[in-house]
Amino acid sequence: MLFIWIIIFGFLQSAAQLDINFLALFAIFTGMKKGPVWGLFVGIFIGCFAEILSSSVFGLNLILYSGIGFLSGMIKQRVYYKQGIVMEFLFAFFGTLIFYLSYFAVTKTAQASAMFTIVFSSLISPLLFRMIYLK
Repeated sequence: MLFIWIIIFGFLQSAAQLDINFLALFAIFTGMKKGPVWGLFVGIFIGCFAEILSSSVFGLNLILYSGIGFLSGMIKQRVYYKQGIVMEFLFAFFGTLIFYLSYFAVTKTAQASAMFTIVFSSLISPLLFRMIYLK
């Protein structure tokens, strides 16, 4: 089921008019709900899928998506985590912020709408997390 969501979000992200990083949110969500190992593996699969759909430096998406999936799982385990909308918003905000800062650090190119994407993705994340909640 995870991989079907990845394919749906990948095509939705490439077809959406709004800049929402659905794939990054899904990697963050998986790390939060399933732990760092699942976040890493799902992030690797998302990164491979994103490599197919993008023209960026080869391997960059793989590293970024797997990194934020793993990092969100590790932070959830190490920090007091109380499930709720605020925590989901914070994880999504800082996860996408780390994603875009890392992208900028590697490529030295800033995306004009990155801050809008970070804020809007964070605002929509609690709804998205409830839609795909995995047990």
